[in-house]
Amino acid sequence: MNLRILTIVACLIFATQLCRGQSDTLQVSSAYTTHLIFSSDITYADLSNPQDIAAKIIEQNRNLLALKARSPFMDSSSVSALESNGNMHTFIVVYEHSPQQLVIDLRESHDGLLSENISGVSIGGKADAPSLQSLNKRKQQLYHIGSKKYKITALCENIVSYSDITYLTISLDNKSSVSYSITDAVFVLESAKKNKRSVSFERTLIPKNRHGSLSADASSSSRITYSFDKMTLAEGQVVKVYFYEQDGQRNLEVTLTARDINNAGKE
Repeated sequence: MNLRILTIVACLIFATQLCRGQSDTLQVSSAYTTHLIFSSDITYADLSNPQDIAAKIIEQNRNLLALKARSPFMDSSSVSALESNGNMHTFIVVYEHSPQQLVIDLRESHDGLLSENISGVSIGGKADAPSLQSLNKRKQQLYHIGSKKYKITALCENIVSYSDITYLTISLDNKSSVSYSITDAVFVLESAKKNKRSVSFERTLIPKNRHGSLSADASSSSRITYSFDKMTLAEGQVVKVYFYEQDGQRNLEVTLTARDINNAGKE
């Protein structure tokens, strides 16, 4: 009897582990890279149709899985990933030229990674780093980094470097008659010139903290400040900031060059 009970319990635990992380359909594109963020390192990944989809575990962050379509495809596919904590995830994958989400966070707990940093942070015994609140209120210093479409202007207003932290302040000015809602900006390190003949993987940059909001009502503006681990670029590299409208198609992008990043103002 005891053996039977133990067997049933073991089966239930196994089934629970398999079911955890089952998710909605993933959209992938040959033009953009989709990133999945897991709670722990990925120990195994499998593609049902590697002829259509390329996958890569990011060496710098092994809890990141990058997916990209080799070319447009019609039939759905699947991808599975096993985490070191035992969680198994399986997704249905379909092709979409402009995916609604490029970064999908599957972490059970963010551990404050994207929480707002209210006070300054002491680094190596130095004076406190500037708080995100104070930086988000700082006067605009940059006017050349931005884009404008659909009566919406996206600007990188300030880039500040302090010790091993890089801060970016982003604003949206919505002069249209329709509100503009996005979940968050997506920051991607890319080559300035891409080879269209091959599947190239960019690196998504994950903010450490943030303060503010990007969504803007009609005829209003918004502002947000992000902090990142120290950011420097080699010649020929850029950081693309993508803004994907939630439940809409008014997408924007801003390009930060190596000169913009490497000449960040010192705090």
